[in-house]
Amino acid sequence: MVSPLVLGIAGIVSFFVIVPIGFLIFGMFWTGAPGRAGEFTDANIIAAFTDHRSLALLGNTLTYAIGSSVMTIAIATGFAWIVNRTNTPGRRLLDIVPLLGFMFPSMMNDFAWIFLLGPNAGIVNLYAIQYLGWLLGPGPYFNIFSVWGMIWSQGLALVPVAYLLLSGAFATMDPSMEEAARISGANGKRTMAKITFPLLKPAIIATGSLMFIGGIHSFETPVFLGMPGGVWVYMSAVYDSMRLNLPPMYGLAAAQSVVFLVLSAIVVGLYLRATHRLRAFVVVTGKGYRPKPIDLGKWRYVALGAAMLYVAVALGLPVTIMTIISFVPYWSASIIAVGGSPVTKFTIDHYLTAFDTPMIIDGAWTSVKLGVMTASLSIFVSSIIAYISVKSQLRGKRVMEVVSTLPIVYPSMVFSLALLWTFISIPTGLPGTIWILVLAYLIIFLPFSVRTMTNSLIQIHSELEEAARTSGAPWLSAFMRITMPLLKHALVNTFIFVFIQSYRQLGAAVLLVAPGTIVFPVIIMNFWTSSGHLGLTAAAVILYGSVLMVVVMIARYVFKAKIGM
Repeated sequence: MVSPLVLGIAGIVSFFVIVPIGFLIFGMFWTGAPGRAGEFTDANIIAAFTDHRSLALLGNTLTYAIGSSVMTIAIATGFAWIVNRTNTPGRRLLDIVPLLGFMFPSMMNDFAWIFLLGPNAGIVNLYAIQYLGWLLGPGPYFNIFSVWGMIWSQGLALVPVAYLLLSGAFATMDPSMEEAARISGANGKRTMAKITFPLLKPAIIATGSLMFIGGIHSFETPVFLGMPGGVWVYMSAVYDSMRLNLPPMYGLAAAQSVVFLVLSAIVVGLYLRATHRLRAFVVVTGKGYRPKPIDLGKWRYVALGAAMLYVAVALGLPVTIMTIISFVPYWSASIIAVGGSPVTKFTIDHYLTAFDTPMIIDGAWTSVKLGVMTASLSIFVSSIIAYISVKSQLRGKRVMEVVSTLPIVYPSMVFSLALLWTFISIPTGLPGTIWILVLAYLIIFLPFSVRTMTNSLIQIHSELEEAARTSGAPWLSAFMRITMPLLKHALVNTFIFVFIQSYRQLGAAVLLVAPGTIVFPVIIMNFWTSSGHLGLTAAAVILYGSVLMVVVMIARYVFKAKIGM
């Protein structure tokens, strides 16, 4: 028998996962705001489908998600192959690069590429016009405020996550078939084309599908790069209806969110079907194997150069430009552009202002507190759900696993809107408190935390708990004293992952924050949208990244945690 406490928690989680979507569907047929008087109507759903932007929203969303995921997979696959399968010099150092991607907020890339590839004052454009104008004609040559600019920024930002997902497949692949191909006379290129990458097809397709889902769910890039250039996707349309219209158009936002949700569900369904059909590709067997690095000869330096080029472009340029902006009294592209006045004075005034701004300090503390609260609840709830799915004898226990997986379909801002409809319609006092943020983050990251705990529980034999219960220990005591200590590494990994993602989260927070619960990412967003605060924004981003850097380094080298999805 399973404790009633377990069943109660399972029921509560099911309620918070499913019921808000029901309120969201109700909202798209309601004329009033959440909790206000109104009547049923089909005007919102008609407006969502007949809006002149509807086809453009769908086309831009798919183009952006497909383009960024293809770019991400291309770079991450090459990087994972170089690090895990070749004798390229400095592979151990290159393996640390993905960790660096988690040290800075995702919006930093968008801000940095605006300064670099902006059409009017982007540094790269200014240099290109200066040196290549005679050949290419009048500029600008690059426009970050376009769908291609969005693909560029998002594609680079997702590489660390894709690399972490792919590197395991590269590292554990049985090299016997590659060796057989080489013995048969196949050269390196033919072996990679006919053996290596076909064997990695399941991992590549699964990771690419997840990157596509990440693309259609992303909030920062569509808002910071797409909307200023007139490139709207479904996420930016929902944000426009809720935050940029006064009063907010709750019904229209709900209708747009449901359309977006259906699109996301279709994509997730195709992903699950594709990964299920690819289980036949088995590359690690029961036979002993030891992956052996491929000798690239002189080409290993070319591989090193390609890897370093990615590091310089994806990490070096954004961090450098944001750091410079944070240390100069004022920012103008002419400071470091060709023919511009050199930087003669650096200042720490922006950092002093940041430390002297109560909003920034309070926001940083709120983000840390929110991350700890969410991560702590997450490991507790996910442990219970995973235990029910793996160890219990309850009928229909797999339903609990399915329910906990559903939030992977939910774009973060869409689920936040669903929570608003739910807890304004049901007077609970949650809106405006930190607890509604905790609830949103807990549900959004539930699929990843449950999957981590499930994978670890599968490896723990039931006989250990059975022995404890045979000795007279109640279920809860056996679970806390036997199972939980054996899950130590999974608990640490889950806690760190949820904390980092909660600390970085913007899409879910932007609709739920209140004056007393504003989190660090929302504060940075507000500074960015306020003209004249570029230096302070850059300083806040660097401070924000510094906190994440400390957390990631402690997690990786003290707790030996695996940072990734």
